[in-house]
Amino acid sequence: MRTGVRESADSGEALLRRMAARRRRDNIVVAVLAVLAVLGGGHAILSVFDSGPPAPSDDSTTAIVGHAQLAGSYAEQFVVAYLSAIAGQQDRIGEYVGSNQQITLPSSARQVSDPSVVYVSRALSAGGLEVWSVTVSVRVGKVGAATAPDQRQFYRVAVSVSDGRLRALSTPALVQAPSKGVDLKLAYGAPCAPDTPLGQVAAGFLSAMLAGNGDVARYITPDAGLAALKPPPFTAVELTSLTTDDSSCGSGGAKAQVLATVNPKADTGATATLAYPLTMIRNAGQWQVVSIDPIPALSSPLAVVVGQDSRGGAPPTSTSSSSPTVTIPPATQN
Repeated sequence: MRTGVRESADSGEALLRRMAARRRRDNIVVAVLAVLAVLGGGHAILSVFDSGPPAPSDDSTTAIVGHAQLAGSYAEQFVVAYLSAIAGQQDRIGEYVGSNQQITLPSSARQVSDPSVVYVSRALSAGGLEVWSVTVSVRVGKVGAATAPDQRQFYRVAVSVSDGRLRALSTPALVQAPSKGVDLKLAYGAPCAPDTPLGQVAAGFLSAMLAGNGDVARYITPDAGLAALKPPPFTAVELTSLTTDDSSCGSGGAKAQVLATVNPKADTGATATLAYPLTMIRNAGQWQVVSIDPIPALSSPLAVVVGQDSRGGAPPTSTSSSSPTVTIPPATQN
């Protein structure tokens, strides 16, 4: 009997000790929150439990794209209005840029045509304010000229976007046209004749798709999702060259990347040459087209062609060696 009373007393004392310890912890937490409230307000309290800034969402990405389109459209309108304005039309320009700009306009109007936004980048973002750099391409000539000039001009404009309102920061600046880029080495290293397995399938597929000569389904996998163009844009298609990463040209292997070049013919005669990057697989002994690829297959690692031929090999009728290349180093993070 004494033992039971002592055990009950001991358990009661332990419970009281745990409750006292819990009360001390609660008092410490309350004291810390009170200090944070005095020092930094409610934000300091909430930051204790904050897991960090939210990750970018689809809504924020959509908003950025929308702002870029707004800035680009506004800059395009501004450049056209500015270049076609004449002396005495400063008020017209004032719709786009502040009156503190020192602007001199020509006495005779210029013909501005074919505007196009060629580059947009966000240069600054602070709260609800964004500043975008926009490059606009136009053709500029004299009014009454018989033909528009062939050379295009490029103008850069800074545009601010704030709560859907737009404003140019300054008048446009004439800038240099984009310079010529580099040729990338393609992965197609082997030329193939039209009568090779890959050549026959590529020729048959493109002839059926572009000219309606034959059934496209004969040349594609069931899940390719490719169909003939209707109505057929051409009357005939001639395969002029085919290069591939399969050195056997389809005699062996199970998959091939192919670049097929064709010369189509229409009712009015010959048309411009077309090139189709294709992926093919061997299915039950028969080569079939899996897809028309969005870009040609590139060499791995990426390389820049120093010479003229960027296909990775010489044309079928050529005996020259491949052009030298310069390897592009892989991207690294800072």
